[in-house]
Amino acid sequence: MTQSEAEVRARKVEDLRSQGIEPYPSESYQRSHTTQQVRDLFSQPGKELENGQNDPEETPIKVSGRITSKRDSGSIIFIDLRDSTGRIQLKIEKKIVTGETGLSFKQIEKLLDVGDFVGASGIGSRTNRGELSVQVRELILLSKATIPFPDAYYGVNDPETCRRHREMDLAGNLESFQRFALRSKIVQSIRNYLTEIGFYEIETPVLQAIYGGAAARPFITHHNALDVDLYLRIAPELFLKRAVCGGFERVFELGRVFRNEGVDSTHNPEFTSLEVYQAYADYFDILGVVEEVFCYAAKTVHGDRQEIEYQGENISLERKYDHSEKFPGFTGKHWQVKTMVEAVKDDTGLDFETLELADAISKSEQLGLHLSNLEKQSLGYVLYAVFDKVVAPKLIQPTFIIDFPVEVSPLAKGHRSKPGFVERFELFIGGTEYSNGFSELNDPKEQRKRFEEQLAQKNAGDDEAHPMDEDFIEALCLGMPNCAGMGIGVDRLVMLLTNTQSIRDVVMFPTMRPIKDQQVNNTEEK
Repeated sequence: MTQSEAEVRARKVEDLRSQGIEPYPSESYQRSHTTQQVRDLFSQPGKELENGQNDPEETPIKVSGRITSKRDSGSIIFIDLRDSTGRIQLKIEKKIVTGETGLSFKQIEKLLDVGDFVGASGIGSRTNRGELSVQVRELILLSKATIPFPDAYYGVNDPETCRRHREMDLAGNLESFQRFALRSKIVQSIRNYLTEIGFYEIETPVLQAIYGGAAARPFITHHNALDVDLYLRIAPELFLKRAVCGGFERVFELGRVFRNEGVDSTHNPEFTSLEVYQAYADYFDILGVVEEVFCYAAKTVHGDRQEIEYQGENISLERKYDHSEKFPGFTGKHWQVKTMVEAVKDDTGLDFETLELADAISKSEQLGLHLSNLEKQSLGYVLYAVFDKVVAPKLIQPTFIIDFPVEVSPLAKGHRSKPGFVERFELFIGGTEYSNGFSELNDPKEQRKRFEEQLAQKNAGDDEAHPMDEDFIEALCLGMPNCAGMGIGVDRLVMLLTNTQSIRDVVMFPTMRPIKDQQVNNTEEK
């Protein structure tokens, strides 16, 4: 943007005021129709308009929105008006729009620009070329734009600008606007589904004295009145399970969590998480809830389609596998389910049911893994490392990996028949993890032991190890029924369902490095 462009628009603001027109009026504008409702109205039987015909019934129409293009044609001005539902053309004729009320034809011609918000009243019309329009009788200015609007055809192409100035991206790129509209529908569909099947939505603290529920580095802040350091939550898990201890049998929370980690295509320091906990259930039960949430949300976006495209891969959401013989009690059709040991063996040939630790480390290094602190490694850690680095990126179709080593699962219940493992799953699609869940550990003595093991790792330098939480252990001592829980990264789900490559393009205002000049100015202001 050059200074002269801004100056021209600034002068128009003053010109409007000098002519008695307030460019930012306070009065509300009550439209009668959205642009889509106008299109729907004149597509009804008996209401269709022929080329060159005005609505013979003269049904009054009031629309409002942003000017996205403006074309002068002598005694007629054509304006494309866009609102949140779509676009409609305004046909403004000099002989009709005289300025007795609203703007005059000359004021529309000289003082309005692309980007301005206007309200228009008139009747339906179809031009000689067949374009459905509103034949304007009165047009008023609702808000004057003082910087140039993005190009109507090319929009905003620079990803940095789109993410740093999302309002410009939304205004200039219809695809981006529609993506965030779909995000809203996906989030609402999740709430609708869980509420329909009897879950209560509850809210847990964002500021926590002890962070927990995940392996992550937290953000730290300070509360002046209490003179204590607090942490932005990395997960709501422990508080949700305390609600289960108190008697809630089905709970969920859908909201922001914060992790002091790097930024890449699938990670943003603050993101939207769904966590769900169900009493009297195990990890197979809650695995089914994960599938239902995904499929319910997918239907919101894609209807009944069973196959979607994500980053060049065709992803089948059809649940076609019967695992009841392999996993007794797990009934119905589901996505693919494999144990971690099975998945590693199928991909690498390494059988962790028979390997000794030294042999496992040696063979893992042959696969290109470089394991640190070898003297502190266990077979479970090596198994998880091989899976995480070698196998997980190859899981393209929806696949649940179950039965994790206990060493990497401090909050999960020990496996009912496999010593050294826990009843935990993760869902992978397109090589990325989308959900994590497990049968919840409800033995307070065992939970304390797990926390102590994590504390030892923390003292040894692991910044992401889980801290001790005495309040949570006390809640378990009160008693928690057998329970299963799961979490879903909602941003990643939106990425999948809208075929979006980067999390920063589904988070409306992602975390960005401040521009240097702004950083200096902010420091000076403080």
